[in-house]
Amino acid sequence: MAYPHSTYTTARALTYSYIHIPPQSPNTQYILFLHGFPSTSHDWRHQISFFVAKGYGILAPDLLGFGETSKPSELEMYRGEGMVRDIVEIMVSEGVGVVVGVAHDWGTFLLSRLANYHPERFSAYAFIDHGYSAPGRSLTPAVIQHINSSVQAKLGFSIFGYFLFFNEEDAAKLLDEHSESVESLYFATDNEINKKYKGAPGGFRTWLTEGKTADLPAYLTSEDHNHYQHAFSPEKGGYGPAINWYKASLRNINEEDEKKIPTPAHTLTHPTLLIASTGNVITVTINFPEQMRPLVPDLKVENVNGGHWLQLEKADEVNKILEEFMEEKRLV
Repeated sequence: MAYPHSTYTTARALTYSYIHIPPQSPNTQYILFLHGFPSTSHDWRHQISFFVAKGYGILAPDLLGFGETSKPSELEMYRGEGMVRDIVEIMVSEGVGVVVGVAHDWGTFLLSRLANYHPERFSAYAFIDHGYSAPGRSLTPAVIQHINSSVQAKLGFSIFGYFLFFNEEDAAKLLDEHSESVESLYFATDNEINKKYKGAPGGFRTWLTEGKTADLPAYLTSEDHNHYQHAFSPEKGGYGPAINWYKASLRNINEEDEKKIPTPAHTLTHPTLLIASTGNVITVTINFPEQMRPLVPDLKVENVNGGHWLQLEKADEVNKILEEFMEEKRLV
């Protein structure tokens, strides 16, 4: 089912498009869903229908640079602190108080900063396949090269080569010219493809310039494919605005803002769930549970047998885990 979108223009003069569904009595709990790249709020369709049927309130924005939300080209607009203010403004405008934050991929970066700046707006956090990102840990080229070298030495392959591609001058142009290739690589379930064309430096460029494609997974319908291709079509602004999320990290534009976040605010003070994929070579290698534990005292980890897009591939299992987590923590 397609849900109607509302719009709100923030103090930064950015117009956000989002799904807002109030909770149905006796339930009063809201869930804030934050998608990643390359995505829109459409990625949460299975979660929204499941939780709406149970009376939960929903707030699911197209994030900055994606979908029907504004797509500024200026990198500065993608600072974490500014995007946090945007989301909180939308919550205030819609009368949304405390929420459970649920995030995937780049959405986990935004949920992390919301947790640092506005813990009072949350009762719990759920991270899907990507974990909590503590302030001051941007993936700069130097950090990525260090991680790649370390993983290469231990395991014989790299994991973050594709990040470096987004910092290259012609990245947006190549992505726009080969959108079918981008989609099929991002949804690829073959880890050998992921190692060779996402993990290895230069691999992503090769995948695009050679026009390579892989079969899309069965959980994506032709309607989903059409939605994706429309969302990232040149007429809708293409990939250029969205890859600013990568560039913001690579160019460390959040450094000064994040230095101002007090050290106690680096620790998550609410119940936190990590739904970890067992089949995504990149996130399995990173080992988010180990990274998160020092700063997340109340952490529950649930492993799901699937790839990166667990909310799509294993929707029923993810929905059940999320519901049980919220009930268990008496958040309903």
